[in-house]
This record gives sequence, structure tokens and C-alpha cells, in this order.
Amino acid sequence: MGVATELTLARHVVSRWRRRLDVAQIALWGVTWLVLAFLIAPIAIIVLTSLTSTPTVEFPPQGFSLVWYQRFIATLQGAPGTRPALARSIWFSTYLGLLVSGLATFGGVLAALTLHKFVFRGKEVFQNLFLLPLTFPSLVLGVGLLLTFSEFRLFDRFTRLLIGHVVTALPYVVLSVSASLKVYEEDVEEAARSLGANPLRTLWHITLPLIRPGILAGAVFAFLTSFTNFTVSFFLSSGSVKPMPIWIYEFIMNGHSPLLAAISVFLVAMTVGVVIVLERLVGLRQIVGTST
Repeated sequence: MGVATELTLARHVVSRWRRRLDVAQIALWGVTWLVLAFLIAPIAIIVLTSLTSTPTVEFPPQGFSLVWYQRFIATLQGAPGTRPALARSIWFSTYLGLLVSGLATFGGVLAALTLHKFVFRGKEVFQNLFLLPLTFPSLVLGVGLLLTFSEFRLFDRFTRLLIGHVVTALPYVVLSVSASLKVYEEDVEEAARSLGANPLRTLWHITLPLIRPGILAGAVFAFLTSFTNFTVSFFLSSGSVKPMPIWIYEFIMNGHSPLLAAISVFLVAMTVGVVIVLERLVGLRQIVGTST
């Protein structure tokens, strides 16, 4: 009788815990879907707004049309009645982003390797210095660079802008490469050196291929950081050709238009295209370091 009672109590406890787990699982899934909806909702609103047939920004849109994508193409072509220099701004931002990506990746890889492989006095200080652009507000960084360049009359306009973007993008490369260095197999390097490979050949043929996912991720982050950077560009850019964010800002100052939504969809499509290319080339799991 006592055994039967104990079994009944055990079944009751297990059943109660199962109900609690079911409720917790349902709540977890609900929160997950809410977060996904919160992330996707702005993109969905932008896409729907870009399809409106009215000349003003309205949501939900009053009718659907591709007129604003036609307007976007006309603006790219510099048709009469459109705001000029959009295509030049896109090409300028792309060119600048590629330069920033290359320089930041080169410097970030060297910095990460140095911080990982060598022990020296003040190492933690240098690690924190490389991450300062992430801790400082972009406004402070932009004003500081502007005052420094202006006070000492350093560099031309484009070089100032390039340096400012490299400074903001470098920490992402350092963090990405450092993460790869923490998990890669150093035994392979030791085996290469034991077989007679010098440090340079070991670096080129062993170390860099092992941390390639981190390097690629850092390069992509650097490019996207430069392409979408507004604050530093606002303080350091000047001249007739301006980065894409500055062109959009000046367009917004003249009033809101569904054309902005069409441009935003173009930028989202470009980002998705970059992700697809990376997936085809190396795989997203390798880039984020989850490959087996």
C-alpha cells in the first residue's frame, strides 16, 4: 500500500513538472516570436511603404505601385527633376568601404595576432585602447577627429574621412579575429615549425587559413560599418561627392518621401546579397565560428 502511494505521488510530481515545463516552453516560444516580429516589423513596414502609390509616406499604404522604384532608378540615372549625385554617393561609399575594409582588416589582424601571441607590459591597456571607438559616443569621436585634423592641418579631405572610418571599423576586426584566435588549434603551428617552417611561412600557410572565418567576418563588418556610418561622415566629409548616409540626410531635410523607403529596400537587398555571397564562398557557420 505504501509503495503504491509513493508511486502515485511520484507520478503526480512528474506530471506537475511536465505541465510547468510545457508552460515555460510555450512562454519561451512566445517571447522568441515576439523578438523576431520586433526585428522584422521595421523591414516589412519599409517594404510596404516603398510600394505606396501616394506621394507621401503613409502606412498602411493607400494602393500599391512600383512608381517609387521607377523614381529610384531615375534618380540613379540623374534624370531631370530628381535629386542629383545619388549614384555617385553609392559608388563613393562602396569605394570608401572597400578601402576601409582592407586597411582595417590588415591592421586588425596584425593587432589581434600581436595581442594574442606576445606578452608585454601594458598589454591590457593596448587591448582597451583598440576598443575605445566602441565605448566612446560616435559624436565625440567625430568632433575629436575634426578638431585634431583642423588644428594641425593634417591630410586632405578624403584622407581624413578614410582615417575616421578606419578608426571606427578597426575594433570590429580586432574582436572578430581575436575570437578566432582563441579557438584555433595552435598545435598545427607547432607542428609546422617543428618541420622547419619559418615564422612567416607558418603565419601565411597555417595561421591565416585557420582564422580565415574571423578575418572575413571582420572585413564584412568593417565594410558595412563604413558604408552606413553617418556621424563621422557628417563631421569629416565635404565637397561635391558625399557618402550615402549624408546624401540621405540631406534628402530627408527637404521633406519625407516614399523614395527613402525604396532606397532603404535597396540597402537591405544589398546586405542580403553580401550574406548570400559569403554563404556561397565560405559558409555562415564558419564565419561565426560554429563549424564542426
